[in-house]
Amino acid sequence: MQILKLSLQDFFSLKFLKFSLIPFACSLLFMSILGIFGFSFLTNYFHTLFSVNEDSFWAWFYAFHIVQILVTMISFLFSGFIVVFTSVFLALFITSFLTPFIVKEINKKYYHYSPKEEVGSLRVFFEIFKIFIKFILFFILCTLALFLPFVNLFIYYFIFYYLFHKLLILDVTSSVLDQQNFKSFNSKFSPFEFKFSTLCFYILSSVPFLGLFFQVFFVIFLTHLSYQKILKLKA
Repeated sequence: MQILKLSLQDFFSLKFLKFSLIPFACSLLFMSILGIFGFSFLTNYFHTLFSVNEDSFWAWFYAFHIVQILVTMISFLFSGFIVVFTSVFLALFITSFLTPFIVKEINKKYYHYSPKEEVGSLRVFFEIFKIFIKFILFFILCTLALFLPFVNLFIYYFIFYYLFHKLLILDVTSSVLDQQNFKSFNSKFSPFEFKFSTLCFYILSSVPFLGLFFQVFFVIFLTHLSYQKILKLKA
């Protein structure tokens, strides 16, 4: 609770609210553009699919008003799913450029920690590469699992959580920890506090707009969590 209280206090300060507007505004613009084009593409695709031959069964089927409504709803929901999660990961990417500044401010205010040897960019890129390789393998396995009974598209929701969790934790810990602590932390499974936190953040990110605005809060919270739970420092 102490970490949550500190994180909320920091997030609602003027400086961090300004930081929050950067990923929010960029992702919102991207979401609007992608949403318009995505919805338009899907509706045009279905319209073309069902009207290839005016005398065909599909053209007759598509002529029903209820079918057209269902097609519109499917197009809206599918494009909405893609837009929301794409914009969340875009916001996460943009926020990663702000993370060093966020960590620096929190460290200066609360912890006064001086890392012996900072984590190099090459090491971070290597970790990102490993994360994406694992994600692709999991994605392929889940796609194959769709052929099994009682398995549906919801399985992808968990796969994208893996990517969200790993990238967010990597972003914060590479800025907070020194090289030795970073190596030690990444060689183990993430502690429960980190998994539970990122799961809550992921669920929150599923809500349109909230996930875009609170990306900076996620970084602030995980920064406090890293200093207190990994480095055992007190605010």
